Amino acid sequence: MQTFFINTFTGSDCKGNPTVVCLSEEKILDNECLGLAKKFNVPVTAFVDVAKQDDLFSIHYFTITKEIPACGHATLAAAKVLFDLFKKNEISFITSEQVIINARQNSEMILMKYPAYSMIPFPVSTKTLESLQLNEIAAAGFCTELETLFIELKNADELRRVQPNYRQLMNSSETIKEVVLTSVADGERFDYLLRSFCPWIGIDEDPVTGSVHAVLAGYWAKRFNKTNLKAYQASTEGGEIIVEVTDDHVWIGGTATVLHASQI
Repeated sequence: MQTFFINTFTGSDCKGNPTVVCLSEEKILDNECLGLAKKFNVPVTAFVDVAKQDDLFSIHYFTITKEIPACGHATLAAAKVLFDLFKKNEISFITSEQVIINARQNSEMILMKYPAYSMIPFPVSTKTLESLQLNEIAAAGFCTELETLFIELKNADELRRVQPNYRQLMNSSETIKEVVLTSVADGERFDYLLRSFCPWIGIDEDPVTGSVHAVLAGYWAKRFNKTNLKAYQASTEGGEIIVEVTDDHVWIGGTATVLHASQI
C-alpha cells in the first residue's frame, strides 16, 4: 500500500487540512481501514482502489472513529495523488453511496464536480444554540443529503468568536451530524466565510471542508447574484476554496501539496 501525506485547500496565508491517501490494488477490510485512520490521526483518511487504473476509482473515507460517506478535502487529496501518478488531467471517483465525483486539473488548481444540494427550513433548538454560545442567528437550514445544519450569522466577527461546547453539541440533536456556520466575509478577498463542527464523527472542528460547498455555493451565489465565488474557512489552520455554480452542480476547487510519500 502506498501512502501520501497531503495538505489540502492551502493558500498564501493558511495551512489547509492535513490528509492521508492510501492506494491499494487489493480490497482492504473496514477494520483495517479504521485502524490505519486511527494511526494516521488526521481528520480524514482516504482509501482508493487502483487495481483497474482506469478513469473511475473507488474511494472510501474514514475518520478516527468511523467510515463516512463523503469528504471533499480527502477527495481533493486523492485527486492530487492520482493526477501526479498517472499523468491525467481528468479522473472520477465513486463513493460508498455510489455517488460519482468528477475531478479535473487546471494548472495547480483541482476542481471537483458535486451535485448541487439545497436546504430545508429547520428549527434550531435552544440546546444547539447554547452549545454554540449563540444568542441569535440570521438564518438556518438543514441539508438531508449531508445531514448538516447550516447557520448564517450576522457578521464575520461573531463567526470567528464561536467556541462550541462539543459534548453539549453532540447531545443537542440526534438528526445532525455536522454544523456549519457561515457569514459574509470581512474583506474584499473572499465572498463568504465558514466554520465546520462535526464531533459526531470524531472531528471537533474540521480545518477545511469541501463537500459542504455543494450547499453553501448555491446559497451565497443567490445572495451575491454571481456564480463564481471564493470562500475562506476561518479555522485555526485556515483554508481557501473556490466554487463555480451551475444549475444542477457545483465545482469545488482548491490546491493541494504532497508532503511525504511512503509504503506500508
